[in-house]
Amino acid sequence: MKEIVPPRAQKIANAIALCAAAHGWATVSKADVESVTAVESDAPVQLPSVEVNASPVATAVTSPKFTEPVVDTPQTVDVIPPDVYQAQSATTLSDVLRNTPGITFFAGEGGGANRTGGDSFYLRGFDTSNSIFVDGVREEGAVVHDVFDVGQVEVFKGPSPENGRGGTAGYVNMESKLPQAGAFEDLQNLYGFGAEGSRGSERATLDLNEPLPASPVAGTAFRLNLMDQEGGIPGRQIAENNRWGVAPSLALGLGTPTRVFVESEHLYEHNLPDYGLPATALPGFAPAALGLYSPDVNPANYYGFANYDREQVTDDAFLARVEHDFSEQAKITEQIRYDGNRRYVEGTSPQGNATTPAGDATLSHSIYDTTNDILSSQANLKSSFDTGPVKHDLSAGFEASRETADNPTWAVVPLGAAVPSYLVNIYSPDNFPPALVNYDPHATGTRTDVRIDTLAWYGFDTIKLDPQWELTGGLRLEHYDVDELAITAASPTLAAQNIKAATASTLATGATAAVAAVPASDVELGANRTTASWKAGLVYKPAPDGSIYVSYDTSVRPPGTSGVTNTLSSTVTSADNPLLQPETSVNYEAGAKWSFFDERFLTTLALFRSVNSNVPAADPVSGLVDQTSNQTVQGVELSASGKITSKWLLFAGYSHLEPKVSNEISTNAQGLTLPLLPKDSGNLWTTYALPHGFTVGGGLQYMGETERLQATQAPTATTFSNQAPAYWLFNAMVSYAVNKHLTLRLNVTNAGNKEYIASLNNNGYRVNLGAPRTFLLNAELKY
Repeated sequence: MKEIVPPRAQKIANAIALCAAAHGWATVSKADVESVTAVESDAPVQLPSVEVNASPVATAVTSPKFTEPVVDTPQTVDVIPPDVYQAQSATTLSDVLRNTPGITFFAGEGGGANRTGGDSFYLRGFDTSNSIFVDGVREEGAVVHDVFDVGQVEVFKGPSPENGRGGTAGYVNMESKLPQAGAFEDLQNLYGFGAEGSRGSERATLDLNEPLPASPVAGTAFRLNLMDQEGGIPGRQIAENNRWGVAPSLALGLGTPTRVFVESEHLYEHNLPDYGLPATALPGFAPAALGLYSPDVNPANYYGFANYDREQVTDDAFLARVEHDFSEQAKITEQIRYDGNRRYVEGTSPQGNATTPAGDATLSHSIYDTTNDILSSQANLKSSFDTGPVKHDLSAGFEASRETADNPTWAVVPLGAAVPSYLVNIYSPDNFPPALVNYDPHATGTRTDVRIDTLAWYGFDTIKLDPQWELTGGLRLEHYDVDELAITAASPTLAAQNIKAATASTLATGATAAVAAVPASDVELGANRTTASWKAGLVYKPAPDGSIYVSYDTSVRPPGTSGVTNTLSSTVTSADNPLLQPETSVNYEAGAKWSFFDERFLTTLALFRSVNSNVPAADPVSGLVDQTSNQTVQGVELSASGKITSKWLLFAGYSHLEPKVSNEISTNAQGLTLPLLPKDSGNLWTTYALPHGFTVGGGLQYMGETERLQATQAPTATTFSNQAPAYWLFNAMVSYAVNKHLTLRLNVTNAGNKEYIASLNNNGYRVNLGAPRTFLLNAELKY
């Protein structure tokens, strides 16, 4: 594969030069920053208060499609501000999402590199990896979302019609950092280290914001975010996560009726990927009848070929936004956003399956290559007006987008299986084999190309009948057109062959079945449909600081719009079959929200029932496929977030979920459930500012037992474990403000050094253990 990264030395030199320039620019308005500090400082020694979000509890989401503050929005919405995740030294979206209950992470498909990268997670038992948005635009591809350029993370739970096609669980939106009126700079250096035998990691970030008063356009400001990270993965040998990013942005007209924002972002990853341990290394996961359990395996062992494996990801984004205030009651926003990413990974993953000899591990070696692009245009009008005694807050708009995905198929051996297998000793795997048998990586000529065109119109209105009663509702009409071209290259008949050994000198063991010849073919599939989704809610405000509500929301997920590749399927029971009707979801919710302490602290209680209908399934008697089945999750969720006092921050949540699955979907004799759904989960994070510049904090996370997949038959004697046990994690933090500019912070994650399973893949053959006790040292310099 062609190298797609500039020389690292040049990149680091550029970052140092920019940091030096940033320090010089900041002197223009340090007096302004210090005046802000004097007003807002609560401790004798305190950092200047120049965060993107000055308040530790968000009162509103960033999307213009919402017209009311969070306390008056009849829906479960968790807003995670940077005050929380920066204090935790979180670096990725997955790290941030651990601050909301009901989310679990998964390790991908059976063994290949597909779906094993990026932020892949389930929310309330439904795959939500394809419902990640940045500035209200869908983010495509299985990529890691670094938060160095993210100002706020918002989690909307339950079906929601705001962004079009979507699943039953909801979606996640990230707000980009854009220029502000005040000057500041924030430089952080983070060093992490953990268990013996794993390599430490280093990370540096810069957030620079500078007004440009000499500009001919009033209200001009420039912002620059930089990030550079390299090093190992806590608790893992050999594996590496390396990435860097740059995000410059410019604003014109800040503080005027017309504002223009332009931003670009470039992110590059070059990793040595890690896919965890074979399940046979853990007690109770391999069937006892097979005798495959291998005790005392080093949990830090790396099961890959470090001199062959690699992962390269490039992600480029561009945003242009114009906002114009006609008056205090009317505002229009026009936004164009492009995002394109390519992920190329050659990876090796362990497969501790039933045919693996005891004491060995089967390794699966594969190549995955995909390119995703999306270009979106959004126009929105927000208006407040009266019709007689009734007040309206209206949001209406139009969206158009084009998404493309290019997915070529690769093989790593000539005229052989696309995913060959190798055997290594489970206790001392050979991570640097001098050669792989028949190694010849090449694109086979088979590929799938997808294009999705979408046009949508929407309108949402909040009607204030009087100071105590609000009626909210809206409709989104969306027309989508999916076109897919699947090209299959011809391949000859493949005879049964031995499983290849890990090195050329090791004897081959095992065998594979013969594979029939495949003729060349071009298959075109398409889906074209107009869908409607809507929502309605009634809010009663017994006091200005609180609300009691009921709501009904819907969403639609058409065929060909799920997963990282958005491909259609000819499988009769697949929801992506274009001959089937779209899956539809509804959410019934009742709850209460209340803010305290001058709106610094928000509490929420919600009861909900979400139903996903039109799920395709084969009748267990006739074998015919219909769409009368459904999946249901009902439960309760509680949250509390904000500052109880000026020194005490608390961010907490808990959810209890009860799933129900139609019998037609599964005949599992042990009962039916949804995959990766914890019946109980919760999180808590709190910090308290002490005298003399010290701040202490800590938190806990609880994850209930989860099933790795929705079983379609009763377990057999050779079935690997279907469960990930429940676990508790404890984290701690202490920081010291040396002066008003410099703060030192120590985070200890998994302070109890709990060994737990963070994720399983869908056949149970491999597991990813969570990071052991890890120390994160951070030095933060602010002006």
